[in-house]
Amino acid sequence: MTMTSAQDGSLGGVRRWPSNPAAQRALVDYLKVLPADPDADRNSSSLFSGYGLDFTGADLSGLDLLGAELSQAILTGVPLVGADLYTAWLTGATLVEADLSLADLRKVQARGCRARGVSLRGADLQRADFSQSDLRGADLGDSRLQRATLSGTDLRGASFRQCVFGRTRLSRARLAGCDVTGSSGLVIGPIDLGSDEAHLLDGPDLREWFTANGAVDVEVHQAA
Repeated sequence: MTMTSAQDGSLGGVRRWPSNPAAQRALVDYLKVLPADPDADRNSSSLFSGYGLDFTGADLSGLDLLGAELSQAILTGVPLVGADLYTAWLTGATLVEADLSLADLRKVQARGCRARGVSLRGADLQRADFSQSDLRGADLGDSRLQRATLSGTDLRGASFRQCVFGRTRLSRARLAGCDVTGSSGLVIGPIDLGSDEAHLLDGPDLREWFTANGAVDVEVHQAA
């Protein structure tokens, strides 16, 4: 299958197509019905369905994927810089080394995703759910995490530099080796700071840890 339409710009500005033919066809079918007006009302038939598809080799940066179904999809190494994924489903998706910097990830459902080394720098993750996921080594610098849920997620070695929390749920998330320099806002613990064995901190002890690690503006809400 050749993507000649990608060259003439008639199919939504896909920068590079995936290698998998099924993923190619799904994108073509979606872009054919995508409203030209980004503010137009959407129905289920105009939302992208890529459940379980393999998008390896693609560059989907800047693409309108509002409400997309990408659960169980393979997006390893795929650039999605600045993509609109508002209310999308990424449950159980593979996002290892993917680049979602500056993406709109508000209200995304991404529970149980595998996203080691993913870049979420500058992304908007307000009210997103990335609980029970593997985000080891992820870059969340400058991201917006108000009311995001990261409970039970492995974030060891991740960067939260200059990110903005806000009632961010980090209950039993693993943050050993994280860089939280300059981060601010309210988090909800307890947080596991053990490298191998569990070491839970909450309340004043957790706030002291943030302060000692360059995040003097982080507040901690101790769950009852």
